[in-house]
Amino acid sequence: MDIICNHCGKSYTVDPSKLTEPRAKARCLVCGRWFAFDRHNETTSSSPPLDENIHLVPETAEEPQETPTPWRTPTPAASSKRKGIGLTGKFILFSIIPFLVVCAGSLWYFTQMVMPRMDTQITETVSDAIWTIEQGHLREKTRSNARQVRQYLFSHPDLISRNFNRDIYFKKIAIQKIGASGYTFLYELPGPDGIWRSWAHINPTLVGKDLTSLKESQPDFSSFWQVLTAVKNNATAEGFYNWSEKGEASRWYMSVSRVRGTPYVVGTAFKAGEIEKSIATIRERTRTITTQTLWGTLVVMGLGAALAALIFILYGRRTTRRIIHLSSVADRISLGELDIVVNVDSKDEIGELAEAISRMRNSISVAIDRLRRKKHR
Repeated sequence: MDIICNHCGKSYTVDPSKLTEPRAKARCLVCGRWFAFDRHNETTSSSPPLDENIHLVPETAEEPQETPTPWRTPTPAASSKRKGIGLTGKFILFSIIPFLVVCAGSLWYFTQMVMPRMDTQITETVSDAIWTIEQGHLREKTRSNARQVRQYLFSHPDLISRNFNRDIYFKKIAIQKIGASGYTFLYELPGPDGIWRSWAHINPTLVGKDLTSLKESQPDFSSFWQVLTAVKNNATAEGFYNWSEKGEASRWYMSVSRVRGTPYVVGTAFKAGEIEKSIATIRERTRTITTQTLWGTLVVMGLGAALAALIFILYGRRTTRRIIHLSSVADRISLGELDIVVNVDSKDEIGELAEAISRMRNSISVAIDRLRRKKHR
């Protein structure tokens, strides 16, 4: 029988009795490459007899390692393994890692740049809004109290200032509790003696007392006195001051309003710490909501990254299997196995590569048939 190397076209005559398998491989003495042939392809020709140095082995046997012929260096096998990152690893490296880097950068920018500014803006906005509302409330409370005092005084003309704090009904009007620490009080504009006196106060020790005497125990008395005496030229006044009590200083807000038609003034004092405490509570709730939103975003981003990685891994493995299959097919075609089937039915570029390999197989088969017919002729 005749066999032909499908790489260089060199033909040999082989004794079929030397073949132990239906399909075998031989190494060409000219090009040094291996090719496969079938035992049943027996023909007669005038080809030279098979050289004793050519190796015949079953197709499934491992190719013997021999020193290549000196006149041609054999080409490395197409299936030789190359070290490096596979397609799946490259999918993850060039897709997932940049995504994670972008997520990490966004997280850093949000926590270091956005959150502090947002917290400051929210706090300032809420603080201003609460103080505006509360000041309006306290201002209206002072005016309402001034109207009630005026009505009571005009309905009780015999009530003198020294008895203001003793009259139960008047005391309920002039001294009212506001919040946890706030209260209303009443004092008198200076007479001929120029003394500012308090006639209704939550602290009985201040009733009838010259208010300038508080200067000795209050470091910030000037701020307090400025608000208190501003009604000498205006109907209303308001402002902040620091007040020391039992060795502890606190910030207070005071609103005063003159009782129309009388020499008296009604004031409302409110501890600013109450409002600031409410603002701090709102700030903590805002931070909690922001933190929960941040963690929720991180969880969503993490799930998205995991899903993307899973998709890339599955698609990458599927693509890798197809490429490995095509590489194996090309390797087997290079050994002369021209009846192998290309099992790739995708419509993408890999499918086009499979069709190209199939066309190459058909072209090689036609070329070998032509060589055989030419040789037989």
